[in-house]
Amino acid sequence: MMIPPAPPSHCPNCNEPVQATWRICPVCETRLIELTCPVCGQPVKENWKRCPECEALVLCSICRRRLPKGHRTCPHCAPTVPAVDEEPSPSTWTELVCGIEVVLAPGGRFKMGDTFDQGSDNEKPVHEIGLDPFYIGRCCVTQAQWLRLMTENPSHFQEPDRPVEQVSWDDVMQFIARLNAAHRGSHLFDLPTEAQWEYAARSGGRQELYAGGNDIQSVAWYEGNSQGHTHPVGTRAPNGLGLWDMSGNVWEWCRDSYAADAYSRHAAHNPLVELPDADRVIRGGSWHLDAWSARCARRFSCAADFLGPGLGFRLTCKIPGN
Repeated sequence: MMIPPAPPSHCPNCNEPVQATWRICPVCETRLIELTCPVCGQPVKENWKRCPECEALVLCSICRRRLPKGHRTCPHCAPTVPAVDEEPSPSTWTELVCGIEVVLAPGGRFKMGDTFDQGSDNEKPVHEIGLDPFYIGRCCVTQAQWLRLMTENPSHFQEPDRPVEQVSWDDVMQFIARLNAAHRGSHLFDLPTEAQWEYAARSGGRQELYAGGNDIQSVAWYEGNSQGHTHPVGTRAPNGLGLWDMSGNVWEWCRDSYAADAYSRHAAHNPLVELPDADRVIRGGSWHLDAWSARCARRFSCAADFLGPGLGFRLTCKIPGN
């Protein structure tokens, strides 16, 4: 562990006398204490978001605060994960290749479909299914996380902490393949099944119209408040599982093939619809659509090669042996 040097008695830039406890010069704002990685202690620069030595986060992508010593995630925006613990905890953990944080969805039985009777025929019949526990991304994948594995950012609204968009289902599967290869079988990432997505969006199967409750304004970026563009992830209220943006911001690809009558053919446990040459399911609504489209029960379809500025994704994860 590298030990940062003691602060100078005078500012190295303007020679103003300074005290040992000061972090910046009050005159020219030069930093007096060297910035270091919160995990390995390697010196880092002001504009770095991640340590080049150990790949730990240096700057929170949500609140922009610097991570305290010994933390891999921001204690202000997410549950803490000690730097010495790289193994998944029971409830939440962060993978180190892209910095994707996942949350445990406990699984169980719930009634899937249009429980508010406000939707389309393809959201019926309401039917009870069971799901095994699974991990799911706290947020949809950001542009910064995408660029950890991919060479180009295809997004229309470019900013590191906004969702990556304009990615086809095929593009997403390529990203997942690279992520799984990087983890060498220790973790298996995938898109959520449609059932997993709805269960997670509804805070573990609760009776919720939107992901986090029945107030669209507090939980979603949609046409009524988005001002015509995406927003950085995690800037609306989370749902009951601590997940952000499952209503609004961008549609999210699911694993299932789309079938209008899928709910009549679902298995009773861990349902997944797979059809040859079929479109894929997208869920969650988007920044440019109305509140009705952001309902947890809303389901739509797109060709696997479709892409647009309102379509992104989040991941699930399975730990082999668990």
